[in-house]
Amino acid sequence: MGRWFNRSRERDDEPPREPESTGPVIEITVTHDGRSTTETIGGPTAFGLQYHAFHEQYGATDPRTLEAGSRYARELMRNNDIDEAVAIYQEIVGLRSSALGPEHPDTLRTKHSLAFALWQLGSHAEAERVQRDVYEARRRVLGDGDAETLRSGNNLGWLLIELGRMDEAEPLLRRVADGMARTLGRDDADTLTCQMKLAGIQHLQGHSQQAERALRDVVQRMTRTLGPTSPVSLQARSNLLVVLLDSGRAAEAVDAARTLADDAGRALKGTDGVLLHARHSLARALAGVGRRPEAIRLLTDTLPDSERGRGVDHPGTLEMRTLYAQLLVEAGDRRAGPEARAALAGCERVHGPGHPDTEKARALVRLTR
Repeated sequence: MGRWFNRSRERDDEPPREPESTGPVIEITVTHDGRSTTETIGGPTAFGLQYHAFHEQYGATDPRTLEAGSRYARELMRNNDIDEAVAIYQEIVGLRSSALGPEHPDTLRTKHSLAFALWQLGSHAEAERVQRDVYEARRRVLGDGDAETLRSGNNLGWLLIELGRMDEAEPLLRRVADGMARTLGRDDADTLTCQMKLAGIQHLQGHSQQAERALRDVVQRMTRTLGPTSPVSLQARSNLLVVLLDSGRAAEAVDAARTLADDAGRALKGTDGVLLHARHSLARALAGVGRRPEAIRLLTDTLPDSERGRGVDHPGTLEMRTLYAQLLVEAGDRRAGPEARAALAGCERVHGPGHPDTEKARALVRLTR
């Protein structure tokens, strides 16, 4: 079964309370042998220096310090430094809890972001625990229909999907989707994204016809309200292809997959997760209609982008590498052995020795001997 596309780590569906200005820029002048040179520092380093400077100047629990810490953590997330972002979010949660209380809205906002960072780090069980705490607290403090409560429920539902707890995720996301439709509007991007997740659960539970109908409706409404090439519309179109391909309908999917890959290529950068997912689906479709050489060429070009953009051990990269190895084995290509062994090593690291994906990669390795 094809992988259902996951969200990007660039945002956690909860924007800052106030619009963010341009980040700090620090100039450092160094004098040596009578000559001075000035260097400009921005990005995470500048955000971090600002946070620590505010800590010294205003104190650990001053609102300016805490907000600077949150900005620093968000910048770390944008730059893929997830471990450090988790550490900073944990620090800010502790400070806000002691200064404002554990259920103050600002504390809960930071805990929501911490849960998302843990999720992106791969600590799904811990992320689920933190996100559930936030969701239940927001239900008590803000009410079930509040937009922030719904965002927490939305993320909690997705985490439950990642943990394979579909029976818990389905009623939660259905409740959240209904709440979003009332609070945000039926055609709001968050509402439609939540409905897309519900369709994903239906597909994973084997109800592919229901999932296809739901996804076609979501794609139609996203296209109408957000445009066909908005990132979330492209994601929904890509997920619809997963349903078609998993149902053995490659001939029906191949033209749509080509159009989607072209649209995503024009709208997104080469390492974007939605574009990578679309190209993976196109490779599956090409292979499914007997166009293996085209699929191999596409994956040869796309796999390095996935490694750079998502990481060598990202589940999406591993699934792409496994498909690549499978096609190389079928073609009798000499690259099959190294790629199959790399897929097996990655699956063992990420999934463990007994996981179905690991067993599939192991079978490919045996075929190359």
